[in-house]
Amino acid sequence: MNDRELIQQYLLGSLDEDDVAALDNRLCADPSLRKAFADQLLLDCNLRDVAGQVRVDAKMPATAGRQRRWIGWAVIASLAAMLLLAVSIQFGGLWNRRDMSTAAVDASIGSIAMLVQSSEDRWKGVSQAPRFLHPGRLQLESGLAEVGIYNGVTLYLEGPVDVELVSLERAHLHAGKMRASVPEEAEGFTVTTDSMRLVDRGTEFAIAADAGGVSKVYVFDGLVDLFPTEETTLQNSARSVREGESVEIGPAFQTRETDLDPDQFPSAAAIDRSVADRFERWKQWSHRFARRSDLVLYFTFEDASDHKPNRKRVENLAVQSRATAHATIVGCETLAGRWPQKKAIGFYNAADRVRVKVPGEYPQLTLACWVRLDELRGVNQALLLTDTFDPWQPHWQIAKEGALKLGISQEDRRDRLQMRVSSSPVEDVASLGRWMHLATVYDSGNRTIQHYINGKEAGNGVLPKSGPLRFGTAEIGNWLKPRTVGGEPIRNLDGRIDELMMLESALDQDEIKEIYKFGH
Repeated sequence: MNDRELIQQYLLGSLDEDDVAALDNRLCADPSLRKAFADQLLLDCNLRDVAGQVRVDAKMPATAGRQRRWIGWAVIASLAAMLLLAVSIQFGGLWNRRDMSTAAVDASIGSIAMLVQSSEDRWKGVSQAPRFLHPGRLQLESGLAEVGIYNGVTLYLEGPVDVELVSLERAHLHAGKMRASVPEEAEGFTVTTDSMRLVDRGTEFAIAADAGGVSKVYVFDGLVDLFPTEETTLQNSARSVREGESVEIGPAFQTRETDLDPDQFPSAAAIDRSVADRFERWKQWSHRFARRSDLVLYFTFEDASDHKPNRKRVENLAVQSRATAHATIVGCETLAGRWPQKKAIGFYNAADRVRVKVPGEYPQLTLACWVRLDELRGVNQALLLTDTFDPWQPHWQIAKEGALKLGISQEDRRDRLQMRVSSSPVEDVASLGRWMHLATVYDSGNRTIQHYINGKEAGNGVLPKSGPLRFGTAEIGNWLKPRTVGGEPIRNLDGRIDELMMLESALDQDEIKEIYKFGH
């Protein structure tokens, strides 16, 4: 069968094990086929919602079955056209389902674990670890991280540590220390080092390894078995380590009892304390920051009472601002923010938005926010958009190509096209679902726009002309009055924001770094 037939028969539930394996192999090898499969799966789910599941009479002859298959595609095409019409009328609401993101499907394919949470983490070679973790090395230079393997095992890491996720059932610790919590259903989970092989028997243990080939093991609960590495000739040697015991293992599998302090190893409690400390430090910094005289808008979405159904308002914390005292929340969900203790506003429906009013004109301007982007949809996604797009009104958004963009309207369309500056990509598929700090600085004095991602400059440009920016009424996370011609009438953000600020000054890179440092 060709790809189209395989997908069709899979959706009908008529593939045997060999055909399912063949489809799986093709999906793994062909990204374009994965996208087609995800799109067809989404279509199938929506068709079942709209039309009900089509039942097949198993007693019909095979020739009728073949005919029915092609008729089925014709019916699907017809219903798809109807769905697309309905979707266009409803501004894409049916397709805007966060759990059906093709990008998210691609990011998770082949992954065996996910990064649950981290604190003050720095990773070798990347600005941040991806949310979905595939087989390979994790090199945490400093900080703490919690990794959840899909079989139920939880790994707690403290930098510096170099650990390799080999498979669902195995990890290799090159150097550093980690702690593992293994539930009964994952019994047999194995951790190797250069000097030994540890097989868990449904327990919790800690392990450390150094570059000299020496390993240390401490068992918090239950039992583990230690074996020589597979490369040694001592395969008949083994040692069990029980709760409260600690053992040191040499390069040639020499073992001896030793005293280890269990508190020296990372743990869930240590990560929770570190995260709570970060949140408290941010709250103290935020309280000081709100007193800045150049602060126009400052929303942290922290007061839970702001989001009660009968009080859809959020306070502007900028103490000396002349802008609106409150913003109005339309739709949206109150969700978890950067830390478990922090609140965020979720934008997952086409109607979700936060309404603000900003009077005045601004020759200099800094916009910044903490955002979690959950889907790249190939369309512009709003951060802060003015209701109209009249001359010298700005639109701050994540562009369809995944870059941070500030565009400034002009009377002439040709001038307008020259009054926009984009950054390098703010996200890729592997980083979806991670919090990031975005900032854009406008300075009419030198006609520049500068973008920052996670405290680092990510793009800049010089404009052909400049003038003071003005807002009036505007929206966070959406666009109230989209254009009626052209593409992308709906530009709602697909993600969360848990802090947003506007300042009537052009912050420099050190000031942007400070905001990022206290919020990371």
